Amino acid sequence: MNIERKQAKQKEISSGHSFLEWGMTILKMPPAKRIKMVRDGVKVTHLVGAGRYYGISQAKLSKLLGISDATITRKIRSSGKLGPLESERLARIALIEAEAEKVFDSSDLAKRWMLESNLALGESPLSLLDTDMGADEVRKVLASIAYGGIA
Repeated sequence: MNIERKQAKQKEISSGHSFLEWGMTILKMPPAKRIKMVRDGVKVTHLVGAGRYYGISQAKLSKLLGISDATITRKIRSSGKLGPLESERLARIALIEAEAEKVFDSSDLAKRWMLESNLALGESPLSLLDTDMGADEVRKVLASIAYGGIA
């Protein structure tokens, strides 16, 4: 890999904001395109960006995505793509982050809300996004906040 490509890759990996941009992009995608993206696998750089954005460890990311630390490390080293299941889980995190940004009208408030324990949920919204049921509950709380409820 030449030096310029290596530097570009490092810049993309180190930017947590690329994760935010990606979330907003997929939020606007038609469902069929979003499904194709997930089936094809998403770049591991989005995973690294998520970790940097939230300031969470690779171990926490591996739990959220249901894959081992070793698999994440291998995919980062090879600049590979995540599999469909991991891609869907990462896309779910990005989509809910984007939804939270719309509700709070602030990426900082949305991130803080995602990371802090929530009384209505019993733990942080981010920690519940490893399952569909957890994601559904997080979305319900966001909807409640958006429409004037307390959560």
